[in-house]
Amino acid sequence: MVETGNGTMVNSNYTGRKLIDDLNAKGALKVLWDPANNCWCHEQAFPAGYEEVKDGYLGHIHIKDVQVDTPRATLEVRRMGEGQLADQFQPMADALRSDGYDGVISFESVYHPGKGNFEDGFRLCVDRFKTIYG
Repeated sequence: MVETGNGTMVNSNYTGRKLIDDLNAKGALKVLWDPANNCWCHEQAFPAGYEEVKDGYLGHIHIKDVQVDTPRATLEVRRMGEGQLADQFQPMADALRSDGYDGVISFESVYHPGKGNFEDGFRLCVDRFKTIYG
């Protein structure tokens, strides 16, 4: 598994798929897709990013929401549904269901409403996650 991550050589689904193709490793290596991390490199998570990995490249998905400003080198984790992925979560989930994705979709609980209280952040987001992806 190779995760799409900020500041890595595989920061988009395109580069994840390219790595797998270049290594001739389809079936042995999969993309751990973190749509929020893809925001840093300006790859639209859905539908563009999803299209890159939907045909046998996708192995696991992390879900969180962010607001990214790459030119200012800032990434703010937001409450799920209140960041730049808000309008993409439901169509992404619908496509995953329609295409028969049966892998893991995990909620990445990194949001907190202040003072580093991640439990409060989890409680503010998990119901939204379960409603969309459950």
